[in-house]
Amino acid sequence: MDVAWLSSASGIPEAELRSVVSGTPPLASHLDGLAPALGFHAVDLYVIAGVPVPGTLTPRDPTTASAVAALARITMALPSGQRIRVHRFVDELPLELERRPAALPFIYDQHEAGFGAMVASLLRGNRNLHSLTAVAKPLAALTEGQVYLAASTIGGIGRGRVPLSSDRVEAFATALGIPASDLAAITGVELREPSWPDDPLVSDMAGLLWNCRRLTTAQVGLVRDEAQSMLEAVPDEAPDEVCNRVHHHHGRWWDVPRR
Repeated sequence: MDVAWLSSASGIPEAELRSVVSGTPPLASHLDGLAPALGFHAVDLYVIAGVPVPGTLTPRDPTTASAVAALARITMALPSGQRIRVHRFVDELPLELERRPAALPFIYDQHEAGFGAMVASLLRGNRNLHSLTAVAKPLAALTEGQVYLAASTIGGIGRGRVPLSSDRVEAFATALGIPASDLAAITGVELREPSWPDDPLVSDMAGLLWNCRRLTTAQVGLVRDEAQSMLEAVPDEAPDEVCNRVHHHHGRWWDVPRR
């Protein structure tokens, strides 16, 4: 896209946009206008640009990480119709008016650790997965085991001690709901060929991670319980090819039978 088109699409005067393209740090108003034109969430563009995220755009409750990770694991096992019910439940929950004193989103230092800090911050801060373990679980599930990043590896990426590779960029893009080609262009990492095929389930789950950032821990727990109620008890003798065994509760495994 050229600057003139982007100026028209974003509502930013062309002279200001050309200045940003030439290296002038963008203003918050620039990022707010550019985000929809570029197909990004505004808060993600703040992190990508290295601009502090306004408090009004931070996740609602910094303590939801483990509950969100559990919800994602359970919801991935559900058929599409039941996943729609989960999404609808999330959308219908009211925005809690009282906010608990929120910790600032966890942001790694991009000046010190580069693009690794950026991609790790997008998940830990912007998707409200402050716990490294909570980041690792959705990443492993969404990549279907093609990439396994231990919590320590994710922390190493965020601190610039572990390099970004093509498969790691694709894994982060998958969980973030950002096209891998876009994230590769931003980070300067060349993608492997061929890259992973598009998967509606993965896109669906990336959307769930995003939508849950506006919920409190108690609200995520309600959604998790609703999703959990859609699971069925796995018979003890059931073979692995029949069931995923995604949730263990009261001494039993629960799942939706494979189709």
